[in-house]
Amino acid sequence: MTSNDVTGNNATDYIDYLESLSKKQLMVMLARQRQEQSQKIAVVGMGCRLPGGTDDARSLWTALREGHVLATETSGVPTDSLGRPRWNLGAPDLAPLAGRLRQGAYLDDVDLFDAAYFGIPEQEALHMDPQQRLLLEVTVQALADAGLSRERLRRSVVGVFAGAGPVEYPYAWLRGGLPDGGLSPHMSTGSSPSAFSGRIALALGVAGPAITVDTASSSMLTAVHLAAQALRRRECDIALVGTANLLLSPFSTGILDRAGMLSPSGRSRPFTRRADGHARGEGCSVVVLERHADAVTAGRLPYALVRGSAVHAQGDRPSMSVASARGQQAVIERALRDAGVAPADVQYVEAQANGSRLGGQIEAESIAEAYGRLSPDAPPLHIGSVKANIGYLETASGGPGLMKTALALAHAELPPQPGEDDLDPDIPWRRTGLRVAAKPLAWPAPGVRRAGVSGFGFCGTNAHVVLESAPERTAGEPDLPGPWLLLLSGHNAPALAGTARRLHERLHESTDWSPAAVCRTLAEARDHLAVRYASVVHDRAGLLAELARAADGARAGAPAPADGPERTLLLSRLARRHLAGDPPDLTALWPEDGPRPPLLRLPGPALTGRRFWPDHHNWT
Repeated sequence: MTSNDVTGNNATDYIDYLESLSKKQLMVMLARQRQEQSQKIAVVGMGCRLPGGTDDARSLWTALREGHVLATETSGVPTDSLGRPRWNLGAPDLAPLAGRLRQGAYLDDVDLFDAAYFGIPEQEALHMDPQQRLLLEVTVQALADAGLSRERLRRSVVGVFAGAGPVEYPYAWLRGGLPDGGLSPHMSTGSSPSAFSGRIALALGVAGPAITVDTASSSMLTAVHLAAQALRRRECDIALVGTANLLLSPFSTGILDRAGMLSPSGRSRPFTRRADGHARGEGCSVVVLERHADAVTAGRLPYALVRGSAVHAQGDRPSMSVASARGQQAVIERALRDAGVAPADVQYVEAQANGSRLGGQIEAESIAEAYGRLSPDAPPLHIGSVKANIGYLETASGGPGLMKTALALAHAELPPQPGEDDLDPDIPWRRTGLRVAAKPLAWPAPGVRRAGVSGFGFCGTNAHVVLESAPERTAGEPDLPGPWLLLLSGHNAPALAGTARRLHERLHESTDWSPAAVCRTLAEARDHLAVRYASVVHDRAGLLAELARAADGARAGAPAPADGPERTLLLSRLARRHLAGDPPDLTALWPEDGPRPPLLRLPGPALTGRRFWPDHHNWT
């Protein structure tokens, strides 16, 4: 008999079973349970759409490393794909808010959506909250970054964990009156926060837990916490975690301004002398999580590993929005215990700090207390906040912070913190071990790199995640001779051309790839859609040339030879089968008993957005 044999039976049977075990058997069983409960969770893919044109992990890291700061104080009102402002600031009820609404970290063109890619009917897409649409499209990019096709996902149990905040899409027609077309049944699911997770599961056709959470600014990290637990309990094999935030109603900005939360100067300046509140921001981030052991088996190289996490609310505080230093310390201490990591072994913390000067002071001292850095002789602990770069994305703010920290761990480098030259003198820098990076800084400790990420909801739910660096891939790439088969596809012709263009741009500007690895990634880690392109390539120049041809609208590669080497003829036959709609024969391309090139992080499929924005959603 094993422990599985008594699963579902009563407690007496289980106790009898335990009593039958020897001491050694009990120790082995407990060790295995502990290993399951504490196994590391890999961050294997990331996608984003953030202010400033940042649309993938690569561009985010470049912006952070170069210290880019968005000019949120002079951004102006965001526009749609027709160039029209989101709000008519001349309207009598909006004119008093005009100054505030011209300040922010906004996304343009949020009216565009590729409904056809997801098989969503046009009438349904019209009434979908644009935050749902944004999450769907960024999820596609995160999955491509992880090297996971929809076909591969459907063979696994997939959990979807989405953070949701206010749904403001219907507010315009509630203000302006019932739309001409009347009510639509799609308005229900289109404006429901629960659809944030359910929509992703449905669009991908996956099975597993689908959960939407709203803990305000801690939503992303709360969702990571739940996803990591589900992976360790084997409730799912892969977890998709994401949040989105769009500021569609101008009145929510007015409410926060009335509450004194917004920066009069229009800029988030955490941990600085000039911190005076936050600048509101929009964006979306999605990460793909997997048990580290499974990622290693699949050949996926993680950005970082989740070691532990915690969620905690401190109810004994004066009011709903008052920060609790005790609650912040408690959630960090719980996360460290869950990770089995000593406070002194963490070298960086990505803080919640959003630009509130008092909030930054409370958090800095809480970090110093919880991480044991109350003495200037303590090991240095660097702190930072991405809100200084891109503004405060509120419900979606945890995503950029998590991605920044995972990228820093992967690159073994801390990006500079804007405002380092004007630090808040009321934070005890000199009598603690807290530090701020003034320029790109090599990771401040040798060996395993560790970091914490904080997210504090304004209603009191705090979350903290402990990350560490992933083991580096040590085996060199096998030197595989060509030729190779290049396979591309799209759900329509413009999407195919756009995908080829994105790939060409990425590969043209980098050198860390081989034709073998590119071709394997595109064959094995992508969906093969209706409109296709195939070509046999022999070297890097040939691969780039074929991508350029596909980007220009060609529908097939160079003509296949009538005779030639056996490998070339085999690949030519496989190319014709691909164009005819067959799935790729991966065994023929990469024999199971032979060497295989590594999977690469390559741009995902291009999406061809159309405008889905009825006039009654305009703020006129």
